[in-house]
Amino acid sequence: MATVIDDRNSERTPRGTLHRRTARLLTSCLGCLLTINYSLAHEIQETPGQPQDLTALSLETLLHEEITPINVLGSHTHPKGTFMVGYRYMFMDMDHNLEGTREVSQAEVLSRYPVVHTHMTMEMHMAELMYAPSDRITVMAMIPYSYLSMDHLRTNGTRFTDNSSGIGDVGFMGLFNFLGDAFCRDYCLFFNAGVTAPTGSIDQNFRGRRFEYAMQLGSGTWNLEPGLTYLGGTKNLAWGAQAMGMIHLGENDRHYRLGDSYRLSAWMQLKVTDWFGPSARLDWHAWGNIHGADPALNPARNPAFDATKQAGERLDFLGGLNFYVPKGILKGTRFSVEGGVPIYQNIAGPNMGVDWMLTAGISYTFR
Repeated sequence: MATVIDDRNSERTPRGTLHRRTARLLTSCLGCLLTINYSLAHEIQETPGQPQDLTALSLETLLHEEITPINVLGSHTHPKGTFMVGYRYMFMDMDHNLEGTREVSQAEVLSRYPVVHTHMTMEMHMAELMYAPSDRITVMAMIPYSYLSMDHLRTNGTRFTDNSSGIGDVGFMGLFNFLGDAFCRDYCLFFNAGVTAPTGSIDQNFRGRRFEYAMQLGSGTWNLEPGLTYLGGTKNLAWGAQAMGMIHLGENDRHYRLGDSYRLSAWMQLKVTDWFGPSARLDWHAWGNIHGADPALNPARNPAFDATKQAGERLDFLGGLNFYVPKGILKGTRFSVEGGVPIYQNIAGPNMGVDWMLTAGISYTFR
C-alpha cells in the first residue's frame, strides 16, 4: 500500500504522531519489563530451596539457546523437538543527510537537486517460527511487514510525505551446528543457510510516481543469506559473533538488482540471574550500489533515485535488556528490548543517515 501526504503549509505533522507512537511503545515495553521483573522476583523469593539454574528445567538449555541479543538473525539453535514462536518490532529513525561521513544541509542538497529528504522512518513487524528436527539442526521462517515513511522538501518550499506499507520478502533459514556442544553450553559454531523469496513489492508508487529504492518493500529477486555464528560462555557470561551476507540473484522486473550486503556482529551478555541479562553489541553493516536501474527513476531529480549512490557502511553500538521466564505457566517466554545509535556512518549520497534504532520482541519456546 502506498500513500502520499501533501503538506504545503506546515512542518512535518506526521512526525508528532510518530513521537507519540514511539512514546507509547517505550511505555508499553517498560511496563512489560517491570511486570516480568516483579513476577519473577516474587516467585524466586518464595522458592529459595529450588535450584535457580536452568539445568534443572525440562527445557534445560533454554537460557543457553537464548544468550544472543534479539536483533541478531539466526543466532541461536534449539534442542530436538523444540518449537519457538516469536514476534519482533523494529524501528529506525533518520533525520539528516550524509555524503560520505560529512553531514549535508538541506540547502546544499537543494542546490543540486529539486527535492531533498528531510526525515524517514522504517518500521517492521516480524513473525518468526523455529523448529529443531534434531539437536544440531534448527530451521526457521520469517514473515516481515513494513511501514515506511519519507518526508520531502521541494525547492519551491512545498513539502510532501510518501508512505509505503505491506509484506516484505519472506525468509527461510537452516542453522547447522557442526562444532562444539550440541546445546551450546560451553561453545558452538554453526552455519547459517538462508534464502528469501521475492514476495515484497518493488512497484510502490503514488498515482504512477514511483517511490525511491529505499521505499520499496522487497528486492524483487531471490536472495541467499549465508553466515557463520559462534557462541560461547561461562556460568555468568555469554558472548558470540556472527558474519552474515545477503547475495542477490539475477535481476528483478524493474531491471535492477540490489547491491549485496555484509554484516559482522559481536556481543556480550551478563547472566545476572536465570531470568535477566543485559547485553551489549557492536554491529557493522556494509552494502553495495544497485546494479542496473529502474527506468522510472530519474537520478537527476532525486539522489535516492541514483543507483550509483546507494552504497554505504555503518557501525552501531547497541545495548539490550533480556528477560526470561524460567518457571510457571509462562516458562519458556522471553522478552527483550535493544536500542542503539551509529558510531560511524559512510553513505554514498547525499542520502539519509540513521540517527537511532530500537527493537523489542517476545518469544515462546515449547516442546
